Amino acid sequence: MTKSYKLYLFDLDGTLLDSDQMLIETFHYLYKKFKPKDFVIDEQKIITFSGPQIRDTLKKEFPELDQTMILEEWRKESKKNYPIYTKLFPGAYEILSTLVEKKIPTAIITNKHRDAYDRAIPIFGLDKLNIFSICADESGRLKPFPDGIFKCMEHFGIKNKDDVIYIGDSIYDYETSKNAGVDFGLVSWTPRKLPKNCKISVKIDKFEDLLER
Repeated sequence: MTKSYKLYLFDLDGTLLDSDQMLIETFHYLYKKFKPKDFVIDEQKIITFSGPQIRDTLKKEFPELDQTMILEEWRKESKKNYPIYTKLFPGAYEILSTLVEKKIPTAIITNKHRDAYDRAIPIFGLDKLNIFSICADESGRLKPFPDGIFKCMEHFGIKNKDDVIYIGDSIYDYETSKNAGVDFGLVSWTPRKLPKNCKISVKIDKFEDLLER
């Protein structure tokens, strides 16, 4: 990587945290409980659920059910599954701690709500880094709207969009960076494919590449 940035922004699930198996296990539970016995579970479809807000996904997958009830079922099961099936991607903790140590402005932008985010990050020790974060209930409009990026830029006093990179794993992250007018870094380990016409600023094969000069 040849360009230096003054603000590094990260998506959470699918970028820093590998939570795909948690998604799969949780939706297996929901489908088996609420769908007919002959319902065919598509795990490749399930991994595309990382990105959109879970409320919207549940409405699409279970439109016939009371949404308050199914959301509560999701929360209960995912809370149980998260520490079992979720793990940090290699180098994720190291890159965040290095950026913090170097006093380089760093933030996490996620479509998780604050209560879910605050429950998740201590599992992986990320709470110790005191990284600024913007959650779904704080960003204004959710990703792919750029509000979260602009709030982070305002927080750190960064005015030039050329000084900002947003790093993610999905089309929602790409569209968020595009709508904000900042560079986009795509992590290479994502199973979520982007359209071929997406213009990726930086392809990230390993997190330490971000600070190589």
